[in-house]
Amino acid sequence: MIVVWLLALVAGLATAAFGSRRAVTAALDASSASSIPPGIIGLTVMAVGTDLPELANSIAAAFGGYGDVLVGDAAGSALTQVTLILGLLCLGSTPIHADRTTVLTVGTLTAAALLVGALLVRDERLTRWEGVFLVAAWGVAIVVIQRRRLVDHVGVRPPVAPGSTARHVAATIGWLAVVGLAATVVVDSFIELSDRLGVPELVASAIVLSLGTSLPELVVDWTAIRRGAVALAIGDLFGSSLLDATLALGIGPAMRAVSVSPTAATACIIAAMGVTAATVIAGSRPSHGRPSATLLFLVYAIATLALVVGTT
Repeated sequence: MIVVWLLALVAGLATAAFGSRRAVTAALDASSASSIPPGIIGLTVMAVGTDLPELANSIAAAFGGYGDVLVGDAAGSALTQVTLILGLLCLGSTPIHADRTTVLTVGTLTAAALLVGALLVRDERLTRWEGVFLVAAWGVAIVVIQRRRLVDHVGVRPPVAPGSTARHVAATIGWLAVVGLAATVVVDSFIELSDRLGVPELVASAIVLSLGTSLPELVVDWTAIRRGAVALAIGDLFGSSLLDATLALGIGPAMRAVSVSPTAATACIIAAMGVTAATVIAGSRPSHGRPSATLLFLVYAIATLALVVGTT
C-alpha cells in the first residue's frame, strides 16, 4: 500500500509541476495581451503561478486539519527556493546577475514575514483572522515593492502570443484547476506516507514536501535563464519565497483555522534565518556562479539540520 501512495505522490508532484508551468505560460500571455506593466510579472504573476502547489496545499491541509503540514511546507518552501533552488540555478553555464536592491528588499520582507508567522503560531494555532492578516500582508508587500519601483528591474515583456485576453485567462484558470487537484493528491499521499512511516509531519513537510512543491520554480526559472530572462527568474524565486511566508501560510487558515504543534514557531524562525543568510549572499555581489551556489547549499544544509534537530 505504501508503494501505491508513493506513486500517487510522485504523479501528483509531476502533474503539479507540469500544470504550474502551463499556467504560468498562459498567465504571461494574458499579461502581455492586456498590457500589464512587464516589471510586475516576475514578483507577482510568475511567483503566484509557480507557487500554486503551495497555495493549494495550504488550503487542502487546512481543511484536512493538518496544521503542521501547512506551516512546514510554507516555511520550508520559502527557505528552499532562495537557497537550494537558487544554488542549482547558479550552477548553470550562464552567470546570474541579480538586482541587489530588489533581492535585499524582498528577502528582508520575507524573513520579517516568517518571524511574524512564528509569533502567530506561538499559541499553537492559526486563526482565520491571522490567516487573513497574512494574506493581506502579501498584498501590502507587493504595493510597497511596486511603489519603490523595484519591479522595474525584473525582466522584459514576453512576446504577445496569438489569441485574445479572455482565451489566455480561460487557459490560466484551467491549468490552475489541474494544479489544485494534483496538489490535493500530493497532500493526501504525503499524510498517508508520513503516518505509515512514523515521520513527524512538520519535519517531513518542511524538508521533503517543500522540495516537491518547489519543483515548479526550478523548472520555470531554469527555462527563463536559458532564454536570457535571468532577472525574471530571480524575481520569481524571491517573489515565491515572499508569497510562501505570507499568502501560502495564511490562505488556508483564512478559510479554516488550524492547530499546530509547539515546534511550528521554531520552523518559521529557522526558515527566517536561512532566508536572511541567502538574501545576504545574493545581495552581496552583482554576479553569481559556483561560489555562490556552494554558500547557498551550505545555508540550506545547516538550516535543514537545524529543522530536524529543533523540531523533533
